Amino acid sequence: MSSMLPDHTRDWPLWARLLHGAIRAYCRFFHRLRAEASTLPETGPALLAANHHAGPDPLFLVATNRRLISFMIAMEYYRVGALTWLYDKAGCVPVKRVRPTASSLRGVLDRLDQGRVVGIFPEGGIHPPEERVHPKAGIAMLALESGAPVFPVHVDGIRQLPGHDLKTFLRPRRVRVRYGPAVDLEDLRSRYAGDRDRALLNEAARRIVDAIYALPR
Repeated sequence: MSSMLPDHTRDWPLWARLLHGAIRAYCRFFHRLRAEASTLPETGPALLAANHHAGPDPLFLVATNRRLISFMIAMEYYRVGALTWLYDKAGCVPVKRVRPTASSLRGVLDRLDQGRVVGIFPEGGIHPPEERVHPKAGIAMLALESGAPVFPVHVDGIRQLPGHDLKTFLRPRRVRVRYGPAVDLEDLRSRYAGDRDRALLNEAARRIVDAIYALPR
């Protein structure tokens, strides 16, 4: 992880700041992005939890923050040519889609231990906006194990188009991003005794996803 970019854009090398500017321009002008101020703290560990309706969703989170976001990324996307180098620079964590491995979860906890921001889509893969799916327990375990605050964010106005991902990236939309305060999990953290308590983990995951969808559109 020594090659990871610094935590804040002001400390990034020129190429990274230019790339960040290009992402912001793509989101603002091509997708007419409107966003409220991010609720992420200036420093310290944090989990950023968002809904996931389309491939470009991570770009909207990157565009609306000045801190580096290390995303959990499905293994098949992580190993896409030159993008692997960029994902490594961002500190992203490859994960198996069906069941995250212990090494992937450890990778996220390591980044949180370093005071980094980790971006997670608690529902797993991409789903249509009208479809609510049961959240994965992984984000709950990470939140309770690390003690890091979880900040909900909702991306609205875009959906995945059938066929190749490129179609979704190249169709202009009108996107809105809203951030919320940290999800209250303190009562669950005080009772957490390990990942065998599935009911407690499911409750934490449900609170996180409910907080995402409770944000005004």
